Amino acid sequence: MTEENKEVLTATSTEGKTSFMVCSKEEEKIEKVCMDLEGTKTGASDNKARQNFGEKGMLDNNTYNLLEQLNVENKSLWRIKNNYKSDASMDKESRQVWSLLEKDKQKSVRLLTARLKERL
Repeated sequence: MTEENKEVLTATSTEGKTSFMVCSKEEEKIEKVCMDLEGTKTGASDNKARQNFGEKGMLDNNTYNLLEQLNVENKSLWRIKNNYKSDASMDKESRQVWSLLEKDKQKSVRLLTARLKERL
């Protein structure tokens, strides 16, 4: 499986809960195989995606740490966008601070997502 056939999807609900899925597309097949990393369930019957999770179905510690940090950063970004910036709507300086932090969190999320794509 090549790098361009992999993608890490993050979804944040309106309550701020984040979930992650790793998807891959086999070159000979049309279907995408997706794995919910929280439940380690595959979206199709093909278990080739499990190869990166070791014999016990677990992530290695470093990959888990990257995933956990992506979760933390994504939740923080969600709160900044959906709560903190609107709370600071009357305070221009605070709003600028939140905008700066939002850009920083977006950069962190992109960096962590790219690293996870390499590892998964």
